[in-house]
Amino acid sequence: MNPLRSFAPRMALAIAAVVLVTSILGAGWGWLRARDALRQQLDLVLAAEAEGLLRDYETYGLRGLAEAAEIYARRRGPLHVLLQTLDGRAVAGSLPSPPGALRGYTTLPATEAAAPLRALGAILPGGVNLIVASDLTSVDRAAYALAWAPPIAGGLAALLALGLGFLLARGLERRLAGVSTAAQAVMAGDLTRRLPESGRGDEFDRLAATINAMLARIETLVAEVRQVTDDIAHDLRSPLSRLRQRLEAALARAREPEADAAALEETLAELDQVLATFAALLRIARAEAGTGREGFSTIDLSTLVAEVADVYAPAAEEAGRPIATEIAPGQQVTGSAPLLRQALANLLDNALSHGAGPIRVALRPGGILEVSDQGPGIPPEEREKVMRRFYRLDRSRGTPGTGLGLSLAAAVARLHGGRLVLRDGPDGRGLAAVLELPYAAA
Repeated sequence: MNPLRSFAPRMALAIAAVVLVTSILGAGWGWLRARDALRQQLDLVLAAEAEGLLRDYETYGLRGLAEAAEIYARRRGPLHVLLQTLDGRAVAGSLPSPPGALRGYTTLPATEAAAPLRALGAILPGGVNLIVASDLTSVDRAAYALAWAPPIAGGLAALLALGLGFLLARGLERRLAGVSTAAQAVMAGDLTRRLPESGRGDEFDRLAATINAMLARIETLVAEVRQVTDDIAHDLRSPLSRLRQRLEAALARAREPEADAAALEETLAELDQVLATFAALLRIARAEAGTGREGFSTIDLSTLVAEVADVYAPAAEEAGRPIATEIAPGQQVTGSAPLLRQALANLLDNALSHGAGPIRVALRPGGILEVSDQGPGIPPEEREKVMRRFYRLDRSRGTPGTGLGLSLAAAVARLHGGRLVLRDGPDGRGLAAVLELPYAAA
């Protein structure tokens, strides 16, 4: 792996460069500040020494001041004292580079024989110039020592950033390698493959969990598409074969108009069934793709349920299976009225075709819509399967229908953010199909 092609090392290098540049600039600024501060302290020391010498001059006169200057000269320390005339002739003491007459603070430049000096001069009565000076070498060394602290700390911080950057890059490379391997397996057709998770619950684990959920959804959709393809091929083969046989028979009986008319009527009925199947498949596909959600509006669910129940009431009465309704008033829901009407109609069709006994339609507060009957019901292990396209129980294969009613109702429920649940009827018999719409409000 080329380190410079990885994000973490590049970011570490950038941070290290910024730290180094900042520390160098800070060193220059720190050196200037430290030098000025130390020289101010040195000026205070020079002022204090000069004040002491002036007190000696006031007490002991010029002779006493000269003796004090000679004492400083014999010590050979960093502090120098010189008494000189205004024309620069030395009277007592010593100075590595004697200046001319001096009053106030000044910095004496370095010479071949002496380092730079910081000096304070005062003119005494009688034309004597008192000069107190100190070597600046120690001050500059201290300033340099303080100025080196930021670059040293910055260099260590830069090295630490680089080390952490390369360690982070190696960790990222290992985790991304697992992601790349899983993605390649998915692209190769292994839809059961999932991204690895470390178990630490960090950002990468949360991202991997989201992508794994997406992959699981894709696997489900692909499986459903394959199942639908197989089911369409299986369920439409028989009606299309019968259509061909009837058309061949009608052609063979071309001289028998009455027989031809009957055959054509049966053919049209078969074609209607095929078209109904394709229409149902299209509605399911549109609902599962989320098409139509942009047209949602507020619907009076109570009125809608009552209208659909009234439409089905005559057919149910004729079949000896009356519909009883328990509808909570004023239930509002955000959704598509045609799709919800179709979903309820499918549930009633399912109850009329496969159930038994009276049919009960209940709408409870909170948007809970239930259609139940007292028929044989559906075994618990089959309830998820019957909501798949074309899936039919063995006992229902001889009855009319396409096996798409519950699939469409479930797709409409998901489109509205809800779900379709199948369970036992209220008295433990039959089947209760419950459509839950979470967006409903009283």
